[in-house]
Amino acid sequence: MAGVLAAALGLGAAGPASAQQGQDEAARLVFLAAAPGEGRPASAGDDLKVLTLDRLPEAGEAELQVLAALLRSNPVSTFVATPDGPTGARTGDLHLVLDLALAKGEADQAVSVSLGGETMPLDAFAGRLSSLVSAFNAEARQMAYLRIDDPEDLLAAALADLRGAIEPSGFAMSILMVGADPATCEGPRAPVHYAIIGGIADSDPFGDGDGDTTIAEATAYVSAALQRNVTRQEPCAARYSLILRGDDDPARAVVRAEATPIFPDMETAVYQEKFQALFLMSADEEGPIRDYLQTCTYCPSEAALSDRLREIGERQLALRLETGIWEGIRDDTDPGRITVYLENCKLCAFRDEAEALIARLEQIDATRDAEAEAFRSLAAARDLTGLRGWIADCVACLQREEAAALVSELEADTRVQAEAAALDEAVTQRNAELIEAWLQECEVCAAKGEAEAALAGLQEQAVAATACLTAAGLPQQGGPRLLSEINQMAARALCGSVLAAHPGNPLAITALGRVEQAAGNMDEARAAYEAGIEAGIAAAYGLAAHSLYAPGDGNVADYTGAEQLAREGHARGDWLSGEVLTVLYSRELIEGQGADDAFAIALRDAESGNSVAQFFTGYFYRIGAGVPQSDSDAVAWLTQSVDQGYVHANSFLAEIFEEGGEGVPQDTERAAELYWAALSAGDPTALDRLANQINDRPSAIIGAIQTRLRDVGAFSGRVDGIGGNNTASAIRVYANSVQTAN
Repeated sequence: MAGVLAAALGLGAAGPASAQQGQDEAARLVFLAAAPGEGRPASAGDDLKVLTLDRLPEAGEAELQVLAALLRSNPVSTFVATPDGPTGARTGDLHLVLDLALAKGEADQAVSVSLGGETMPLDAFAGRLSSLVSAFNAEARQMAYLRIDDPEDLLAAALADLRGAIEPSGFAMSILMVGADPATCEGPRAPVHYAIIGGIADSDPFGDGDGDTTIAEATAYVSAALQRNVTRQEPCAARYSLILRGDDDPARAVVRAEATPIFPDMETAVYQEKFQALFLMSADEEGPIRDYLQTCTYCPSEAALSDRLREIGERQLALRLETGIWEGIRDDTDPGRITVYLENCKLCAFRDEAEALIARLEQIDATRDAEAEAFRSLAAARDLTGLRGWIADCVACLQREEAAALVSELEADTRVQAEAAALDEAVTQRNAELIEAWLQECEVCAAKGEAEAALAGLQEQAVAATACLTAAGLPQQGGPRLLSEINQMAARALCGSVLAAHPGNPLAITALGRVEQAAGNMDEARAAYEAGIEAGIAAAYGLAAHSLYAPGDGNVADYTGAEQLAREGHARGDWLSGEVLTVLYSRELIEGQGADDAFAIALRDAESGNSVAQFFTGYFYRIGAGVPQSDSDAVAWLTQSVDQGYVHANSFLAEIFEEGGEGVPQDTERAAELYWAALSAGDPTALDRLANQINDRPSAIIGAIQTRLRDVGAFSGRVDGIGGNNTASAIRVYANSVQTAN
């Protein structure tokens, strides 16, 4: 069995040999019949010198063999004479690495030792080893590493004799590693001697980092390293090891610090492993940590990562236990066991779910009676929408099956289906009147809740848009009749504020279309009307139709398109759409449609209270268009229009009273009042009849107008009932002042 002898010399030694120079202060490793590279770090500092011996010298040859090894290890050697030893060479601290094998001895010798190709009794081994160690004349005999091949398991029987052979050599520590024959294992054996000599055991986190490796630090490091090899089942791991201490002081330094690292690559590797371990300390998975612990070389964070593995394992075990418990109680309808879980859980991995479940159970308990009462009320009312909402929102849901059955029954009821279709149409048209009518006329009323919600939404939209509609909406919406009457700046500001508070309000968007049309921005106006149409605003159809009928200067009217939009709007109850249709049909601008169609539309809307339609109806009776001529019917409808504030109707009603007619006596005073009211309101028809056609008016009417002009300071002539340029001029001045004032 080949033996390996390594001596580390001059590792920072102090004392009598401190005057030694150069290579005598260097570290020296001695290998006996073995490859020096086994387990050696990739690079070593200049302070490391390698010594080799072919065999364990005889006692009388030890000094000579040591001297020869020292001389071979350096090109030039210098020694300071000392009285110790024949050579006068003082070496540094001694570390010994020795490979040997145990075998059965002769009859009178139980166990023998084989090394360096020789086999010898234990007592011979003891003498030769002691002579060799003495020949090194070491500053301190620090550590001996014995790697023992024991194929016949003889160490137990030979341990006392083996210790007796080693201990006289005076090492502070001896490490006995019993393993396989190095010739048969694959790869290097654990090079613990390199790590100890390199100072790794003293560095953080193995030791205190003060520069000296103590017996305690070396013991801890070597124990962990050897145990690691066994745990990993390394092919060359020691089967078991013994650590013998020859010094009782655990703080004794067995390696002294060097100014520069002996093995830089070793220290770099330790640093990298420490850095990698920092990331793994926060890991929640076992795999990466186990991989690290299985592959690291020096494993500086082995203890901490092993603790982390235990924590993860304990957490996983606790999680499995808690998961099993939670699976058993998650469907509980009583919070008792769930509360016990929360009070006693370790990880509390299901805390959120448990707390939510307790809250839900408490909510169920609190809402059970209220839900039951709500269901009874909805069932009695056969409220389909309400029942659907109850099913979607219930907490206790004790009547869920009953509610679902009733919903199915109502959905299958043909009356419910018909009412649902009617309501859907009303909601699609955004027609509040139709929805109100639905609520008043429904029989089953299964969608009552939906209808009320839709109506409330439309009313909310209308209330929000009130100021905007007052500024720019249609007359039936509370706004001005003519585009010219719109205060564009004020209307933009009001409608803009509505949209800022209620984005997308379709009523405000449609009203802004009138502002754009008043400003001549027809593209923007039509875009606004289209948005209103898409939102189901009935008035948007009439406005869009009117924009096609009267597209503005330089644009061609689209009567067909106007009629299509107006028909749809009129079907939705929009008055302006009826007015557009009335004009189109009365002027015969649509093929196949004439005065009869115009009158029918006008009469329908007049009966609904539309002042413009009342004017058209009265006018049609006056001229006999689409209906037999009737002055009395004309007066009746025109009077209604006037009373509702439609100024344009005044002049036409005045004309009938001016002349009188069938069933209508002449009333010039009434006619004068009507003309004056229209003139004062800026009506162009009244201005034309009183200024351009003044001489066609009866004397009584002219005199009444002259009197009113004088009363307002617009006429200084004589009230004589005779029309003339002075009277006509005064009328124009007054009309202009009215227009300017407005």
